[in-house]
Amino acid sequence: MRLGALKATDFRDVLMMKTVPRGGRLAGSVACAFLLVSTLTSAAVARPSGNAAVSTCEGDALNGHWWCENKPGIRVQWAGQTVGYLNSDTNWFTCRYEGDPTGGGGPHPNRWIYTLADTPHLGHGGWGFVKDSDVIDETNPLPRC
Repeated sequence: MRLGALKATDFRDVLMMKTVPRGGRLAGSVACAFLLVSTLTSAAVARPSGNAAVSTCEGDALNGHWWCENKPGIRVQWAGQTVGYLNSDTNWFTCRYEGDPTGGGGPHPNRWIYTLADTPHLGHGGWGFVKDSDVIDETNPLPRC
């Protein structure tokens, strides 16, 4: 095979197959895969989670409402039933309750936050609890229910 007769793909093959023994190619491939996986893993660990509190709920002493940033469209529940939804990404809440697991994880996996639904339905007039994991702000300042 003459050097002038090589195509671009042949040149790559010559470099990879002729100059590097098979064990070296395999070791290089494993090292690249390990580096890629470790880079992706460390990037995922360094990234803050969606449940991380970025600020604290702000209280209004005049009417007892605490304004917090939350995920829009979250369910408001009472006695295991959905009694409405919070439509916006900032709502007021009145208190916090430590009770049954919410199933949402986060820093307070047993915390429920009491509020009034934006769009109530069913019973209880739309009053109920949302999962603390659906509230983005830190809810520690809210009084206990």
